[in-house]
Amino acid sequence: MDNPAFAFEKALKNKTKKDILAEKLVDMMLTGLLREGDVLPSERELAQLFEVSRETVRGALAQLTAYGLISVSHGSKTRISADERALIRFGETHEGVAKTSEIEHYDVDCVFESRIVVEAAIARRAAIRIDAEGIQKLERMLDAQSKLFDSPVYFQLSDQSFHKLISEYAHNALLVRYAGELYDYGLNIRRQVMVEEGAVERSYREHVHIVDALRRSDPDAAERAMLAHLDSVYRTTKDKLACS
Repeated sequence: MDNPAFAFEKALKNKTKKDILAEKLVDMMLTGLLREGDVLPSERELAQLFEVSRETVRGALAQLTAYGLISVSHGSKTRISADERALIRFGETHEGVAKTSEIEHYDVDCVFESRIVVEAAIARRAAIRIDAEGIQKLERMLDAQSKLFDSPVYFQLSDQSFHKLISEYAHNALLVRYAGELYDYGLNIRRQVMVEEGAVERSYREHVHIVDALRRSDPDAAERAMLAHLDSVYRTTKDKLACS
């Protein structure tokens, strides 16, 4: 069985890595994970996050700049400057850009009930199938996340990669697809949650428990840790929805 990779090898038949990374960043804009005015991580940090070269990152950012989706100036940060028309133009020429998910039409209880079923199965399967390389990748993510308690936007980028990598080790394409769609639900609300004091650290601690269970190849513990994490996400999301 092929070793899953968070990077982009599966989609490289007709696209370059920079094309795929550019599309991935645009998907994050469309789902609300990245918003206008957000500061992107540095080239080095993006390269580490997506496990690509800095040359690939530069190429992807150049594409986004050409479409007016980001603004880059020497000596300062790279910021998201996307508007709806620019996103539409990019989507018209890039087949890999996701369309608006129908998941957003469902209520929070329905979505999280589904997410519990899908990610519990993923956690159990990943605990059995994950290898040393996968654990090392997760540990590198945890190390980076431990330094992001005051960087909620960057943490959310890493959080998405964290869950995506675990889902790929379930070795089930449908579970990966469903998990990705369910994860994207209500990301605008999650942004509001993650800026609250202690929210990033809480999520990081929950990630540590998940990785510990995966490291021990313990399906029961992995499922419990994942469900505890999802319960925390559900409760804080629902509380924020009630206040909005």
